[in-house]
Amino acid sequence: MLALLADIHGNLEALQACLAHARAAGARRYALLGDVVGYGADPAGVVDLAMGLAEGGAVVVKGNHDEAVGGEAGYLNRAASEAIAWTRTALSDAHRGFLAALPLERRDADAAYAHASLHQPARWEYIDGPAAAYRCMDAAAMPYAFCGHIHDPQLFPVEDFRELGTPRTLTKLLKWALASQV
Repeated sequence: MLALLADIHGNLEALQACLAHARAAGARRYALLGDVVGYGADPAGVVDLAMGLAEGGAVVVKGNHDEAVGGEAGYLNRAASEAIAWTRTALSDAHRGFLAALPLERRDADAAYAHASLHQPARWEYIDGPAAAYRCMDAAAMPYAFCGHIHDPQLFPVEDFRELGTPRTLTKLLKWALASQV
């Protein structure tokens, strides 16, 4: 079973609780769908845990807050920018290097993973309805696509795409799932 976790935002206690719950439910694989850091009080602890999961084979992708740690955060709102400025001081060079090296997307045999839409992932597009989900699924070119960013878990079955047409990559019933948020 695959456990999907997104938008952890430096909340170590929530991440630990969610991982314990996932393990108890039988999860053997993990995907962290971005925004490992952000607003929370323990970004170093969360990055340490994420680094350990990645070493164990977990999928970990970069979110917009993770990217902002290493660069310009001007596109974030004031509270987020202030949180990122503090987060930079709370992380070691190794932590910042880990976040900087994260890919915007990852793919395996039948799934694609990103923080925002797989349709231009560096633009941080929210998947907030069937049209955005359609663009993401079409760009994914995989049976499954998992993304975070929106902070509101949603499922878009292929039936939601009927009015929009069918993405060129669909060859069987596809389901679109946004990750459960921490």
